[in-house]
Amino acid sequence: MTDVELLSRHALRSYSLFVLYFLLTQGPMSGYEIAQLIKERSHGQFKATAGNVYPHLHKLKEAGDVRAGEPIGGREKIVYEITEQGKRTLREGALEKRPLVKGLLTIIDDILERTAPSSAP
Repeated sequence: MTDVELLSRHALRSYSLFVLYFLLTQGPMSGYEIAQLIKERSHGQFKATAGNVYPHLHKLKEAGDVRAGEPIGGREKIVYEITEQGKRTLREGALEKRPLVKGLLTIIDDILERTAPSSAP
């Protein structure tokens, strides 16, 4: 597997975790609203658009992790909500990512410690 494929797989899982997390914490919403939250909360690090969030929503729906409501409004807006299974999936995904995040935080703490300005006059 190439580095690009690994990064892509990581991003896919991250998007799915973002989608589930925002549905859990913010309540039911559309793919467009989720994309806006991902962009906002990641400070643009994830270039989320409705076009790349909806495929994740469809996969999560097929897996039983989210439920889609009936289309509403003039533009046929579909609102999604997390299911109990989705909550379990989110928890498992968070547990899977935890060692990676902890390792990254350890590295960042080490960098900060090693590059801190000396306090000696």
